[in-house]
Amino acid sequence: MIKKFALLTLSGRLPAFAVVFSFLALALIFPLASVVSGAALVSVTLHAGLRNGAVVVAMSALALTMACYAFFGNPVIGLYAAIAQLTPSLILAAIFRSTRSLDITLQAAAVIGALVFIVLDIALPTNAAFWQQVLGQILEPIFQAGTMSPADVESSIATLSEYMTGIMVLSIVLVHSSLIFLGYWLNCVAQDNQQYKEEFKNIRLGKVLALLALALTLAALALQSSTLAQLAGIMAILFCIPGMTFIHTLCASMTNSKLWLIISYLLVIFVPQVIVIIVLLGLFETFFGLRNKIN
Repeated sequence: MIKKFALLTLSGRLPAFAVVFSFLALALIFPLASVVSGAALVSVTLHAGLRNGAVVVAMSALALTMACYAFFGNPVIGLYAAIAQLTPSLILAAIFRSTRSLDITLQAAAVIGALVFIVLDIALPTNAAFWQQVLGQILEPIFQAGTMSPADVESSIATLSEYMTGIMVLSIVLVHSSLIFLGYWLNCVAQDNQQYKEEFKNIRLGKVLALLALALTLAALALQSSTLAQLAGIMAILFCIPGMTFIHTLCASMTNSKLWLIISYLLVIFVPQVIVIIVLLGLFETFFGLRNKIN
């Protein structure tokens, strides 16, 4: 079934547009559907090139804008959703197609994410105030329903607001980097190619990026800087990918390997704090080659 879906997506511009647009529209109601539209776009771009991928994005954006105008009376929703959800995947897919290197593509994602954050931080110095207003409307009723005092509620929201821009950029970098893997996997499925497994296992983000992430983390702690802390998070988050490749290698060396792998992914999904441990594993893997030490 997955192979049929992959072959349909790669069979031409119109089928690709139909798949990407359908799941993009569905994502307005069920946000997780955007994963499928993004992966399909990556697959198309890897297979047919940047020009075809850009055409699919343009067609999907136009169709979603018209649909949102027809059903909600607001075309901006559709245009924003299409650009925000498809453009990062298109850029990273074009980089991957050009370099044929997952390592370089992920490094580029981290650098682009950091640059976007710096531009936003400079161009929009009132970001924290904006997020404080948004989070206040969302979280204040939840906090007040608990045992927190109004002063504690206000303090918690103010602290979180300082980091929200970085959290948003970090999330975008991680999600769209993950979509590169899904899109590449769809391509390999369509071609009966198992190459993606080896490439995933051999990902190396490099010691330079790791040292930069560690240096930013130390600087943020020393200077108590929320800006540096957010930059450190953006540069470090993709080390969860070599961290997961280490976990794959570790589970493969154990009995009931599939069960342990499923448990690992369930922990990541339902206990998000585990991602910090996985990032640390990825950093250790980068410096010490932990995968090579597993028998």
